[in-house]
Amino acid sequence: MVIPTRDKLPLLERTLSALWRQALDASEWDVVVVDDASGDGTGARLQALRGEWGGRLAVIAPARNVGRAAARNLGARAATGEAVLFLDDDIIAPPDLLDAHLALLSRHPGDGTIGLVRTAPDLVDASHFHYLDTRGVAKTVGDTVPARYLVTQNTAVPRAAFLEAGGFDESFRAYGFEDMDLGFRLEDAGVVFRPLRSPVPEHVHHHTLAQWLAKKRECGHGPLQHLARRHPHRLREMRLGVLFDHGGAAPRPRCRSRFWAGLLAGALRRAAAAWPCRSRHRPLAFRAYARLMDLLVLTAYCQGLTDPMSDPPCS
Repeated sequence: MVIPTRDKLPLLERTLSALWRQALDASEWDVVVVDDASGDGTGARLQALRGEWGGRLAVIAPARNVGRAAARNLGARAATGEAVLFLDDDIIAPPDLLDAHLALLSRHPGDGTIGLVRTAPDLVDASHFHYLDTRGVAKTVGDTVPARYLVTQNTAVPRAAFLEAGGFDESFRAYGFEDMDLGFRLEDAGVVFRPLRSPVPEHVHHHTLAQWLAKKRECGHGPLQHLARRHPHRLREMRLGVLFDHGGAAPRPRCRSRFWAGLLAGALRRAAAAWPCRSRHRPLAFRAYARLMDLLVLTAYCQGLTDPMSDPPCS
């Protein structure tokens, strides 16, 4: 199992505490945590935990911040199992999560798994969390999942196929889309992804709607354009073809006006914030609300596409 982390020690401790309580026999799994130049005491705490874990916790600490893609690659290369489970440092695993991944992988040798994740109920203080919990693999039926739904919150891949594919593309240095790119390359190499619908871990990192949309804007600024250049034939599948022109040698962003992108984004944000809800912030007319949120995500990407280019820091 590989967990990258940076400056989220309280959440990481909760993640590791839940893993310590896994039902799967301890001889069948271990954890590699990649401390990506944290400055909050993560390194010292991990060194203390290594003794408690009895050799089952390995720590990799690059000298500088390398970013999410490179951190996961460091962890996967250090791992020794036939499959690598990628888990984020803010995910609380139920006691039978590793058992469930292993059982599904055993039934489908050579395949990967993509598991559900839901927001911890005590964090749900706005309607957008209900939207987030219905995205990705939660939208699917059947026993396979499209690679575009690969997210590294809770997913396992064959280690040999991962290494043969070159791992995560480390040129994805800003936030977003390095996991989808990996999924596409593994799928092209013949890896089939299976949905793990139960048990469902909880995501315990709170994001306001504005913070979440800022992440989507960051995705549009650089990583989305990089993904479009690498997989132009996948844009329609990703429902992102509307954002790019397909003429010429490479896709070019259609979004050109920062003013109109910002104006539309503001109007959609206000509509989302004012959407009527039932108890526990559940939106009424959820399909219409989800469509509004889909458009809001597109406008956030569009805002990113129109932002002045710069060299973003690693996330």
